[in-house]
Amino acid sequence: MASKEQRSDQILELVDSRHFMSIGDLAKALTVSEMTIRRDVRDLADAGKVRTVYGGVASLENGGATSSYNAQTEHGQHVDEKRRIAQAACALLTPGDVVILDSGTTVQQLAECLPADGTYTFICYSLNTINVLAKRENTTVISLGGVLSPKSYTFSGPDAILAMNRYRANKAFIGATGYELKQGLTCSYVEDCSWKQAAMQSSVESILLVDSSKFGKVSTCSFAGVEHFDTVITDAGIPDRYRYDLEAKGPKLVIAG
Repeated sequence: MASKEQRSDQILELVDSRHFMSIGDLAKALTVSEMTIRRDVRDLADAGKVRTVYGGVASLENGGATSSYNAQTEHGQHVDEKRRIAQAACALLTPGDVVILDSGTTVQQLAECLPADGTYTFICYSLNTINVLAKRENTTVISLGGVLSPKSYTFSGPDAILAMNRYRANKAFIGATGYELKQGLTCSYVEDCSWKQAAMQSSVESILLVDSSKFGKVSTCSFAGVEHFDTVITDAGIPDRYRYDLEAKGPKLVIAG
């Protein structure tokens, strides 16, 4: 078993490279208990070398606050591709479903593309998506609250994540700002990692919505590998090497045309 000093160096290396790591992922990577990792992380945080966030630990540098992602700007990018992905996602819904909707503009497009009829329950933490769903009849919208980010228009906070952990859903639709073969799926803000991971854990099915402009990009924070998803929906611009990677790792691939 590695010494405490060796573990601390390994933790710093992992967190610095990925910007965010959950306690569970660190425990698996270092082959120790989560209790051991929590003690090590606490000591590193007390020494000012990392910062703890709900569900894990983040690097001090590029911890999400400097991300250039802006929901208002992103909404106007790759609109046709996102709309086709959203329409393919809507086809997976069945009236009566309980659905978790992540933040992000592709997920917002899903809300905008929903058929007029059909009764659903949506669990949301994105203000933009909540505003779209609020106009629908026969739809229950559960907002988990928290502090609103002015850039991502996403609510966050430990109490909100705890609320998510009490709910269960049939399907969770998750977005990403980057997907790179080695680094996996990334998002722009540390706080969003906790949301995405909690949503995936609370749902029977996890469905990734990612347009082809995100392939090959690495954003600030790592939150999952594509193998953790049941279905991935993208557009026809997907590069062959990413299609092969997805097919090898197991999720059902849907290319929205």
